Amino acid sequence: MSAQNLSQEWLDAIITSYKHLSDDDKNTFIDTVVAASGPNQLLHLRKLLPGLVFRDFICFLPLEIVQKLLQYLDGQQLLKCCQVSKIWNERLNSLPTIWRWLAQRAGADVRASERSTVDKVRTELQSNFLSESAFYKKLYLNTQTLLRGLNNGMSIKINENFIEKDSWRITTLAYQFGNLVTGCDDHTVQIWSVPDGKLLKTIATHSVSCLRLTEKHLFTASFNANAECWDLATGYHSRSLCGHTSAVIAIDVLPSKPYLLTGSVDKTSKLWHLGDTTSDLVKTFTVHEDWVFQVKFFLPSTDDKLQFLTCDSLLAVVWHTDTSGNVLGSYHVRVSPDSRFTSFYHCHNDPFVIFCCQWAEEEKMSALCRYTIRPESKIIEKDFQFVIPQYAIKAYVLGAGEKFAVVMCSISRKDFYVIDIQQRTIVSTIFTPDFYILTRNGSTVTLCDDSWLDGFNFSALRDNTPIFAACVGRNTVILATWNLIDALTIACWPYQTRYLVKAGNMYPHRAQVGMSPAAGARDPTFF
Repeated sequence: MSAQNLSQEWLDAIITSYKHLSDDDKNTFIDTVVAASGPNQLLHLRKLLPGLVFRDFICFLPLEIVQKLLQYLDGQQLLKCCQVSKIWNERLNSLPTIWRWLAQRAGADVRASERSTVDKVRTELQSNFLSESAFYKKLYLNTQTLLRGLNNGMSIKINENFIEKDSWRITTLAYQFGNLVTGCDDHTVQIWSVPDGKLLKTIATHSVSCLRLTEKHLFTASFNANAECWDLATGYHSRSLCGHTSAVIAIDVLPSKPYLLTGSVDKTSKLWHLGDTTSDLVKTFTVHEDWVFQVKFFLPSTDDKLQFLTCDSLLAVVWHTDTSGNVLGSYHVRVSPDSRFTSFYHCHNDPFVIFCCQWAEEEKMSALCRYTIRPESKIIEKDFQFVIPQYAIKAYVLGAGEKFAVVMCSISRKDFYVIDIQQRTIVSTIFTPDFYILTRNGSTVTLCDDSWLDGFNFSALRDNTPIFAACVGRNTVILATWNLIDALTIACWPYQTRYLVKAGNMYPHRAQVGMSPAAGARDPTFF
């Protein structure tokens, strides 16, 4: 019998005996064989094991299952997966649904971006330059870069001396019709263009605690217990609304109908009818227990019905009245005994949603809450609450949308926090100079562009668009604007070069090959 046959018989006998061993004995046998092996055998084992042990699930599993598995990874992990191998990169970039979901989850307004870029995307797809996955991947990257740029200041530019009023104190400001409007202790209201800061109009008024504009008129609330109306074209005083017994600190006007609301330190709110030259008091609401610091017309109003909100620190009321002031129904929201309302915001794109901030003095904690009005069941319910994790921060909500909310803290530094409503987390902090003393109605700071609160639509987002304005010191207003060129073109540079794809393969973007950021800069709106 040959040595080879003898060896084979010996191996067969060993394998037969090995199969009858227990798992622990098999492990002991393997450990013994490895310990008795020399360098050549160990090297052979090292080369052999990866093929025996490891399985590349990305390569062998169906795409549907791969997609389900990859949904457990975040965006940064998926970007790293794209660098594992060419096969992984091709498979991951054949799953546009994953990248679309990531872009939407990060805060991109995917539907708006798709609608506004459909023709251009179709052309690029036909030219085999930009894949569908790359479209959503870059949407995700731009969103992450913009949010990260809010933290480090790259996404915004702050003009710390946008308006200076010498020694006069600015008491209120508002952003309306694309302009910034200020009220000042020198008894003037001035309208400024943004972002260039050009003075457009000055109207001699009185002390101003809050103001609203329509296309033809300026309405002001005053510390002298009155509200006034001024003609924008001529600057002439049009009418006075007298009836409160203390300072009026809240005002709102219904542009489509001749009605106005006021809220006062005297703990009342009033509904007024505006005639051609006179104003009549329609109704006084006396349910409040503290200063009425906010009033707001909202919800669909018909010819014979009005709907509006009045708020103090303890109680918020949604009123339904007829044009004579008769109450047809109301929703009352009372804060918990150990808390106080600090601010309210009504969503312009959803008339049945109200956001508010609450402050618990004893715990030194703030919470952002969302209330939804249910007309069919005649109730208003709280369906969202996010406790702001920063201790001793008394927060004020400046704006909210489908995706993001912006709150401002009023203790220590007056920074802004961008909250992801769906993920219930703070995604960015905007560090700013200290503001002037915040008024009860929050009228010394205003959010300007709020379209991004529904998600970033990069095809519509523009550089130098104003984000917020605030009073600083006694006589200065700062203005923050978007800085998209630096944020999206420079900060996103390494991601664009490493992760964009062409026809399933990884290539640097053609605009950036061998170029510096300045040389390769494109339109920062991306699309």
